[in-house]
Amino acid sequence: MDFIRSLIELIDSAIQEEAPNILRAWESIQKWYDSQIDDLLDFLENSHNHLQKFQNRITQETGIQTLRIKYTNNMGYFIEIPRLKKSHISDECSLKQELTNVLRYSHPDLSEYEQKIQEASEKIFSREKEIFFDICHTIKWQKNNIHLLSQKISHLDFYANAAYISQKTAAITPNIVSSEKKISFSSWKHPIISQNEYDFVSNDLYLSQKDRIHVISWPNMWWKSTYLRQNALLILMTQIWYDIPAQKADISLVDRIFSRVWSGDNLYFGQSTFMVEMQEVSYILNHATHKSFIVIDEIGRGTSTYDGMSLAWAILKYIHDEVKAKMLFATHYHEILDQVKMISWASNYSVAVSENDGNIVFLRKVIPGWLKKSYGIHVARLSWIPEKVMQEAQNKMHEYQNTPKALQKSLDFEIENYPQSQSITEITKKYKNIDINSISPMESMGLLFELQEQLKKWQ
Repeated sequence: MDFIRSLIELIDSAIQEEAPNILRAWESIQKWYDSQIDDLLDFLENSHNHLQKFQNRITQETGIQTLRIKYTNNMGYFIEIPRLKKSHISDECSLKQELTNVLRYSHPDLSEYEQKIQEASEKIFSREKEIFFDICHTIKWQKNNIHLLSQKISHLDFYANAAYISQKTAAITPNIVSSEKKISFSSWKHPIISQNEYDFVSNDLYLSQKDRIHVISWPNMWWKSTYLRQNALLILMTQIWYDIPAQKADISLVDRIFSRVWSGDNLYFGQSTFMVEMQEVSYILNHATHKSFIVIDEIGRGTSTYDGMSLAWAILKYIHDEVKAKMLFATHYHEILDQVKMISWASNYSVAVSENDGNIVFLRKVIPGWLKKSYGIHVARLSWIPEKVMQEAQNKMHEYQNTPKALQKSLDFEIENYPQSQSITEITKKYKNIDINSISPMESMGLLFELQEQLKKWQ
């Protein structure tokens, strides 16, 4: 469409300026389009035959076997003979130029033929220009029809290619569901990657009003982004009436697709990756509706653990409670996975992992439930990180896993050596051992009041 529009603009400009240099003689108009041009072109293309016949005739009349018909831009056509053959030339010829070894002559018949050649060239250019501007005017008056036709051709091209790809990849036509608000894919695959990977693992997806958010945990590997994005891609393909690689699909229409699955900064404006991430999330939270589909990957990872975890949970809960959109929410915060049961319309999912004698295989199959490990060290080992680094990371991980107990011991030590150590220690032990689930609300209020009174004494 842009090409057609640019072409018509060029034609309009050519008509207004009469574009004298837009044509090149003999090349502008296709053969067989105009009989007059064809006759003139035929005359020019066969002129060498006429000149050869003329040369043979003059050679025979003069007996000069080295006589030649030649052409230069300055002199046009002329007869050239050796100087020693001057006496053989006929009286019809007129001397045009003398050189050291040759003489050059004109001839009435030759001059007449040269005039015809020049006139033919001028007539071709004039006729081509006339035809060209006739076509330009026709296109100008029919430009609306041309636009419409080009649009229909582009649509035809799109659907013809879609049909070819659908047949080649054994894709299916998804079912648009208007009554039920759900998104359901059965054994779907990525439309591009699955063509290059013979062992691409298909998956299922089911989102509904009662289970509209999937909180997904998995190893931080390349396939995670593939899974997240291809769901959004298949929904988009469905809504442009494009067949998709799946066994079955029932999809209700969405008003928008939001995606936050990459990491990048904006150095020009001094914005960090975390700042860019928050801006994108802000746009989603302020523009998504209950009819939207959202994909969020690893939100809150660019700041401290507690900051990021708190933000991730708050964002998840806001979309669940306020926006009520369908969403795939990937995270490595295991604490959030434990809290998913507190919200009604969300479920935990994870990628299946097989562990056997220290050997770990990621099966790329998304199943209900969640992982308690991120397998980051294993993924790093698959990336050929030096073994010395891997061993140090493994040791440090064991140290961090024991950190909560160590921190608690350190905290107890600091409390016991505080100036009011006896009172603080007793209160700490008392409140530390309370079973919150077994006391009544009134008892909780009483304990809170008691603690508040103690704190006032220490101020």
